Amino acid sequence: MPVRKLLLGLVALSLPAFAAAPAQGQSIPSPYRFVDTKKEAGLFIGTSSVAKGRFGFGPAGGLNMGARWGIELSGPLGFEAAAGVIRGTRDIVNPAKVVDDLKIGEADQSVATADVRLRFTLTGDRTWHRLAPFFLAGGGVAFGLGGDSPLDENLAKDDRFHFGTSFFGTLGSGVRLVLGERLALRGDALFSLWKIKTPPGFGSAARGFTAVEESEWTSGRHFALSVIYRY
Repeated sequence: MPVRKLLLGLVALSLPAFAAAPAQGQSIPSPYRFVDTKKEAGLFIGTSSVAKGRFGFGPAGGLNMGARWGIELSGPLGFEAAAGVIRGTRDIVNPAKVVDDLKIGEADQSVATADVRLRFTLTGDRTWHRLAPFFLAGGGVAFGLGGDSPLDENLAKDDRFHFGTSFFGTLGSGVRLVLGERLALRGDALFSLWKIKTPPGFGSAARGFTAVEESEWTSGRHFALSVIYRY
């Protein structure tokens, strides 16, 4: 009899543990987290690679750095503005040379960019495991910085390339890693288009060039990492 009472007592003590187990198993943490902050500002740095055009005198890209500001609009939509500088080089090309290679040297070339974009975040106003992937598209302006290099002085005036000012279009994707309420990291991969003007000297029929356009669109690829402050 005492043994029977002991067994019944052990069973009674174990029942709460078995009853609690299913309840604990149903409590599954969600991988999604709401993001309460709506605005962000940050600095970015990365690299750019840009097509140089038919004759190869366009900017080739290089180090890319700048600043960005953004705001969440509604649901997955957001707006942002970015400004930066691409510091790189360009080939100096002499169309008067009679050999195949027209390049006579290189020069530093910086291009400033400023554009606005619409951003679509796949997770809306939440993150998934702290990640928020997005797509974006926008447009703005790009313009060359600096003047002629010493090597440009060796060319006739109509043979010298100047970047000038161009429309700057962007299309790309990226992801944000939200570290906390205020701090986040961001990576971007962008495709861009801008237009470079052909110096008049390249249009001379006497030099053997055919179907030379006054300007041409060239594409670029840009990769950047950002540190972001959200508020």
